[in-house]
Amino acid sequence: MTNTHALASEAIDIVLAGAPQRVTRLELGAILRRMFGADIFVSYVNDGTGPYADPVELNMGAGRLEAYDRHFRYVDRLTPQLYSAGTAVTVTVDRAGGDEFVADFLRPQDMRHGLNYFPRSGGSGGIDLRLWRGRRARAFTEAEAESFRAFGDLLARVLPKQPKPGSAALTPRELQIAELIAHGEGDKQIAQQLGISLPTLRTHLGHAFEKTGSANRVSLAGYYFRHHQ
Repeated sequence: MTNTHALASEAIDIVLAGAPQRVTRLELGAILRRMFGADIFVSYVNDGTGPYADPVELNMGAGRLEAYDRHFRYVDRLTPQLYSAGTAVTVTVDRAGGDEFVADFLRPQDMRHGLNYFPRSGGSGGIDLRLWRGRRARAFTEAEAESFRAFGDLLARVLPKQPKPGSAALTPRELQIAELIAHGEGDKQIAQQLGISLPTLRTHLGHAFEKTGSANRVSLAGYYFRHHQ
């Protein structure tokens, strides 16, 4: 990281300038990429069901956000874990193997080392920040995570969010499923643990999504951590 102090001052000025939110995120992302030597920047706004609204990206590549929204967010088991931390978290994905999200979304984009910030409490309007480095770069450090958290927390204070609880209580079985999803279990593992078929599991999931206003697994995990921890 070169000229870190000047870049940090520029980043703070961007956050406090009062520009439209989308512009702020893109300008801040450009500075954060330089500060942290990252290749890719992504940011979503929490729409009340999870981090899925109004995505912006730098250097990810055409169509990748659309592919995530269309398919990969439904098989993404990593993001719920990072989202539940409510702070800045470092992550390095395996060189080989991994689930569908890692193998078919992250690795083709050379997204190996991540630094992801999610606000402390989930809810509508919350903004996340995500940086990724490629496989030839070093992993992010805890010191970098602390610095990154400061920018995320500043953004959260300047642009506060409003909580949006679910509209109906989950049944005990739906709550079991939400808990297992929140802890990163896949559909096959959940069905085996609970002794139910995959179609039955997906029926329960559909009911849980409808009751909590969740669009997918990540937002259901967020609901579980907000309301049942």
